Amino acid sequence: MKLFCHFLIILLFIPFLVSCNLYTAFNTGGSDLDKLEEAQVCLKDNDYQCAIENYEKIENATLKQQKLCQIYLTRGGITLSVLVNVLNENSSKILINLGNRLIPWTSNKSADLQLAKTHCSEYRNLSSELDASLLKATALFSDCAIRMARTDLFQSTTSEDTCTLANFSSKNGLLTAPDIGGDENGSISTTPGMCSDDVTACVSNVIALKNSQGELSASGFSDIAGAVEKLPAGISNGVATDAARAALKGMFRR
Repeated sequence: MKLFCHFLIILLFIPFLVSCNLYTAFNTGGSDLDKLEEAQVCLKDNDYQCAIENYEKIENATLKQQKLCQIYLTRGGITLSVLVNVLNENSSKILINLGNRLIPWTSNKSADLQLAKTHCSEYRNLSSELDASLLKATALFSDCAIRMARTDLFQSTTSEDTCTLANFSSKNGLLTAPDIGGDENGSISTTPGMCSDDVTACVSNVIALKNSQGELSASGFSDIAGAVEKLPAGISNGVATDAARAALKGMFRR
């Protein structure tokens, strides 16, 4: 774990200082470097939107995606302390533990972590650097976790599957099996639970994580790869929404 935490600090959360020799494609005018420096000034004032606007102007595509990936993760609530604490807990419950760290759910957190997934995935497409695999995996875990965290406040039923039905039985600031809800088969026809859109997104994320397990292990991120291995076996290509909801709920029994 100590080695992994060392990797985290170097690769994930010293994101706003970059060595120029890592990215030789800066244009001759140095404008990308200028944007990095301007973004750094913004971050000193905790002005994330200002930093994002500067990152959006970076011409080097790989660097641009890396910086946007990192800042949306951070603004969405995924900090170094959150990751280290979650990984020090039961790795078979990483989605639950991460979801609890992201409570209370907000639409802004959810939007930021969806954008993090987009940019981190694109960064991995463009780069073979070690941090690309780690960042993508972190974003995939986080996007599913924030969707699970939503159930503390909002659930759905078959007749109102909009992710906005108030959870009257919970709202206690703790992610529990009844929040994910559904009956023993995962159906929300009579028992409210996690909305279908969020379940579907989690399925996509979990499958992508499982597909990346070998890469994570080979890159030295054995803790993350081990957590991936413990994701619900019942979630795979073609799984029905109700069955996937039941599989997510089943994590609470571990």
